Amino acid sequence: MPPRMARRSAGLPKAPADGARPEPLASPGRPVPRLVQRSGPTTLVVSLPKSWVEKEGIHPGQAVSWMGGDEGELRLIPPQRSSHAAEPRLFRVHARHLDSPDTVQRVLRSAYVLGFDHIQIQAEQGIAEEVRAAAEQTARELLGFTLTEATSKSLVATSFLDPGAHPVAEVITRVGYTLDLFLERLERGLEEGPSKALQKASDMRVEVRRLHALALRQLNLASQDPRLARQLGVARSSHLLGTRVVVRLLDDIADAVEAAASALGKMRRPPTSTREVLGDLQVRVASLRENLRRSLRALRSESPSQAEAAIEPRQEAIDAWLRTDAKLRRMAGKREVRHSLSLCSWWIGVARQHAATIAELAFTRSLDRSPSELELQ
Repeated sequence: MPPRMARRSAGLPKAPADGARPEPLASPGRPVPRLVQRSGPTTLVVSLPKSWVEKEGIHPGQAVSWMGGDEGELRLIPPQRSSHAAEPRLFRVHARHLDSPDTVQRVLRSAYVLGFDHIQIQAEQGIAEEVRAAAEQTARELLGFTLTEATSKSLVATSFLDPGAHPVAEVITRVGYTLDLFLERLERGLEEGPSKALQKASDMRVEVRRLHALALRQLNLASQDPRLARQLGVARSSHLLGTRVVVRLLDDIADAVEAAASALGKMRRPPTSTREVLGDLQVRVASLRENLRRSLRALRSESPSQAEAAIEPRQEAIDAWLRTDAKLRRMAGKREVRHSLSLCSWWIGVARQHAATIAELAFTRSLDRSPSELELQ
């Protein structure tokens, strides 16, 4: 069969004639086939689309990088993108005078999350002492981040993190473990009354906040460098958004648990009349711990069956909150005590809703493994 006939029978497009309109770029859902040609005894080559070459500014003699995917695909990385992540990133801030600690804290946190390695802050008329103290405090609350210079007119913060050493899945696992300890202390406080079990609640909240910022930083770096994304375990672009939502939900759970612990801590010595309500809250916290564990396991395994088993019906969570609320209404005692227990109950319910949402996201991710086929037990 002549070569032209063989090309048509294989369903491949004909090579465009000179002056013809260039074919469109391949999209993630609709790849454009290219003809494989032989160059030499053992070399096979494929031409690059003209529109893509012009868009990325690629010239003869430059080197492009390639990265293999989970399903046999190859991804091309332009030279300017493949070398960008290896260079330290610098962020500069210029101001006449800095006297707002909140502003400096927001700048440092945001630049850290965006993946900058060096942050330089300069103020012509000086930096207030409380601003420098706030910068030092912020640096201590960010993993691998430190203040390397602090003068009357300048601040320099530097990150010493190796991005590849902290896969996102491992960071999420650490957050889950910290939250489990957090909930264990809350459960113990509900059983034994406010005691030393709740004294370290703020320390655990700071740890979750540090891991939350680290996870966001890793996700932002992964979105900029496909090679690093594969190393961090988020090679699929569809996982970036879902993982970011999960990280945010875990941080919101920590907020809810901290608020519940704070409400419980306001009762120095719970009266006898609160025993039944405290027991009910303890059962709900134990249920929350188990549900969160199942949700994170389903997220790691990407199993639709495990994810479905972890999804707690919302009506059950609402019914549990209503039962606690009914007991609070019947409970005798001071109004302040009922108010604290009501707040504690509310925040436990909020945390349960967030855990259920993580399970739903885990189920959605499990479908991404095989979008056209699903087996449920």
